Amino acid sequence: MEQLLGQIYATELVEWIATGTALIYVWLAARDNNWCWFFAAVSALLWAYQSFIVYRLVSDALLQGFYFVMAGVGLFRWHRSRATRPDHRMLDAVAIQPASETETAIFQMNWREHAVTIGLGLVVGLLLGYAVGAIATATQTYLDAITTSFSIIATFLLIWRRLENWLYWIVIDAVYVYIYLRSGAVLFALLMVLYVAMAIYGYFQWRSSVHRSHEAAR
Repeated sequence: MEQLLGQIYATELVEWIATGTALIYVWLAARDNNWCWFFAAVSALLWAYQSFIVYRLVSDALLQGFYFVMAGVGLFRWHRSRATRPDHRMLDAVAIQPASETETAIFQMNWREHAVTIGLGLVVGLLLGYAVGAIATATQTYLDAITTSFSIIATFLLIWRRLENWLYWIVIDAVYVYIYLRSGAVLFALLMVLYVAMAIYGYFQWRSSVHRSHEAAR
């Protein structure tokens, strides 16, 4: 507790803004709101600086750079997805039953997609860990690299609006709690705990939306 309080008192404004915008991003993503990508971009820039300069988490700093780029991709893809959805009022007016996938654009993964996701995440993570360890001095090289690999894949799953992206984030964020605690970044570890809670919330929110669409399509 004393370590946490000490970090809170010593935390710079940049880190507070990174933390606040990150929380807003996850909350809006769970609410299926396009504005989440703006806050994702701001948080990623600030967090990349902190991870590389302050905590020496090289893979995590690279991951934040990736997040910044993907924030633009996510905004474009989500905006385009919403633009192609049918108008609910028009559907009601002509008594057409809405198709769930067209309406929500949220899809569920099959076992093959899970197998590819897990296999790719492990292989890329191990290769990244080896590469980073060979060229730089980093903290918890392989564990950081594997979580970075899975975070990249989970980001694509979020952009592609796969329901199970939230399940991957629950595991990823739980591992990051351990990584940040071992690195002495207690405030970021606390943020990851909140991320786990929000990922659980996001999963049930999206699952509820899918179920409502299935009921409406019957």
